Amino acid sequence: MAVAQASTADVVIIGAGPSGLMAALWMARCGVKARIIDARATKVFRGHADGMQTGTLDILDSFGIADDLYKNAAPAVEMTFWAGSKGTPLKRVARFPKWYPELGKHHLVHTSQGNTERALLDGMKAFDGLEVERGVVAVALDIDERAIHDPQAHAIKLTVQHLTDEDLAASSTKQTIPQPGDFNYNPADEPYLKRKVTGKEGSTEIINARFVIGADGSRSWTRNALGFDFVGDDDNADEGLGGILDCIATSNFPDIHIQSVISKDGRAAGFVPRENGLLRFAAPVANRSEATPEKIIQSLKEIISPYEINVSHIDWCGVFGSRRRVSSHASLYSRIFLAGDALHIHSPRAGIGMNFSIQDTYNLGWKIAHVVKGISPLDILRTYDEERGLTAKQLVAYDKELSEQARLGANFSVNGTRQGLQDSLPFTSTTAIEYEAGLLVAKEGGSIVSKQHLAPGILVGRRLPSHTVERHANGEPVDFGKFFPSDGRYRLVVFAGNISRPEQLHRVKHLSRVLELPEIFLQRVDKRDITPRSVFETLLLHSASRDEVEIADIPPSLFKDGNTFNKVFVDNNQSRTWTLSEAYSKYGVSRDRGCLVLVRPDRHVMYIGDLEDVTEMTKLMASILL
Repeated sequence: MAVAQASTADVVIIGAGPSGLMAALWMARCGVKARIIDARATKVFRGHADGMQTGTLDILDSFGIADDLYKNAAPAVEMTFWAGSKGTPLKRVARFPKWYPELGKHHLVHTSQGNTERALLDGMKAFDGLEVERGVVAVALDIDERAIHDPQAHAIKLTVQHLTDEDLAASSTKQTIPQPGDFNYNPADEPYLKRKVTGKEGSTEIINARFVIGADGSRSWTRNALGFDFVGDDDNADEGLGGILDCIATSNFPDIHIQSVISKDGRAAGFVPRENGLLRFAAPVANRSEATPEKIIQSLKEIISPYEINVSHIDWCGVFGSRRRVSSHASLYSRIFLAGDALHIHSPRAGIGMNFSIQDTYNLGWKIAHVVKGISPLDILRTYDEERGLTAKQLVAYDKELSEQARLGANFSVNGTRQGLQDSLPFTSTTAIEYEAGLLVAKEGGSIVSKQHLAPGILVGRRLPSHTVERHANGEPVDFGKFFPSDGRYRLVVFAGNISRPEQLHRVKHLSRVLELPEIFLQRVDKRDITPRSVFETLLLHSASRDEVEIADIPPSLFKDGNTFNKVFVDNNQSRTWTLSEAYSKYGVSRDRGCLVLVRPDRHVMYIGDLEDVTEMTKLMASILL
C-alpha cells in the first residue's frame, strides 16, 4: 500500500457504532479536532439493538436530536407475561408498566439501531461537519511513554489502512443497502448509503493523536492491541440461544402490539413492536446454525399455540446468547479508552446494551474535551475508569441474575423474570445510575462531602431529575431539564428559597459576592483564553411570589452574560393553581432556605451544600480546573 502523509488529531475514535458516534458527537459539540474511523462501508440500516431507554433519550434530547427518533419509534409503556403448558391453555398472568413519570419525561421506545445511528450522524454534521471515515482499519498502535503525562502531547501513533473498494467488499459483512421502494427505505439515509471517496483509498496513514477511544465492538482490535483480557463466561456458557426476527406479521395473539413474554413448558419467546409496523420476536433455537427464519418461526409457533402467526415479510434475522465479559481495564494511561461492547458484553434480554454503551462515551466525551481545551487536568480522566468501570460490573451482574431466571431453552421462570424486570426499572432505564465518591462526586468517602439532607430528592452521583418550574420572566411552565443542554458546561443551581424575605435575599447576595472574589475559580478561568461562560453557568430557582420579587432584585453578577430569561425560575403557583410546579417539594429542598446544587456537564450531581458553602464548592471546582 502507498503511504499517506502523516496527520494529527486531538482524538481518534475507532468504531462508528452508537458508542463511538456518541463520543464523536461530544467532540463535534465541543469543537475538538477529532476523527472517527470504521471498517464498515456504511452505517447499520436493519436490525441489531432497538430499545431506547428513558435516560438515553434524555441525553439525545440534550443534544437536540431526540424528537424525530422518539416520534417515529414504537412506544413500550407496558409489558405482559403469558404462561401455559401442554395441558394448560396459555393465559396472561402478569402486566406491569415499563415506565412511570418519576423515571423521566421519555418512555421506552423501540426503533432500529440504524435510526439511532442516523440521529447521531446528523447531529455530528450539524455541529461542525464531522463525518465517519468508512473503510478505514487500525493496524498498529504505538505509545510514547515519555510524553503520556503531558496532555498537550500527541503521544499516540495510530497506523491505519484506507481500504480499496475491492478490499472493503471482501471484508465487509453482508448487509443489503436499502434502495428506493424497499420496505425500510428512508430518504434521510441517503447521505449514508455509501462511503465517500477521500483519495486515500489503498494507502497507509499514521495519525498522531492525543487520545484514542476504542469503541470497536466485542472483538475489539483496540482491546487486543492493548493486551487487555476480556474476563467472564466461557464461549460455551450460554443459558440457551435465541433467534431474533424482524418482520411484518399478523397474529391472533391478543398482545401482539405490546412487549410480551410467553412461557410454555419451560421454554420462552417474546414480542417487541417496532417502528413502521415491524414486529420483532425472539424464540429459542438449538444452536447457531438453526437460527434461520424458518426455524425461529417454527419455534415461536410451538410456544404460542393455539394462537397463530403469519409472517409476510422478513427484514432481518439474528441470534443471541448470554456471554458476559468485562475488559480487565477500561483505559491505558488515561490516553486510550475502551467503550461499549469493547468494554463489556452481556445478553440482550433487558434491551439495555446499546443504552449503556452510549452512556459510556457520554460520560467520557466531555471530560476528554475539557482536557484537550485546557480546562481540566489529565487527572479528570481517571474518573472514567472509576465510574463506568463500576457501572459495567453492575450491568454484567444484573444480566447474570436476569439470565438465570429468563433462560430461553429450559426452566424459564415467569415470576422471577417479571419481578426482576419490574424491580430493576430505575436501573435499566439508566435514570438511577449512581457514581461513587471521587474527583467529580462529593459524597461520603471523598475529601469534600455534600449535605445530602438538604435535597433528599436529588442524589449526589445521580443525574439531576427534571421537574416542571415556571420561567420568572413570563410565568411559562417549563421542563427544568431542558436548561441543562450537553454543551460542556458545569451548572450551579441556586435554590434561592423565599427571596421575598430580606434575610434570604441577603444570603443570595453574599453568595454572589463570594463568586466574584479574585481567588475564586471563575476569575482564574477568565485570565486565560477560556471565558467563564464557556465553562460555568448559574441557574436560579426561587420560591417567592413573582408579585413580591423582581428579577432586578437578584444580583446580576450571578449571570455572566446578563441574559436572565432562561436562567431565573420560580416554583410558586399561588396565582395559577393549575400550573404543576412542585419542584421544591419533589427535590426535598426547603422553600425558605434553599441550597446549592452543582451539576456536571453530563447532568450528574456533583455537590450539594448550603448557600454559605459556596467556598467549599469553589474548592471542589478548583480541583478539577487548570
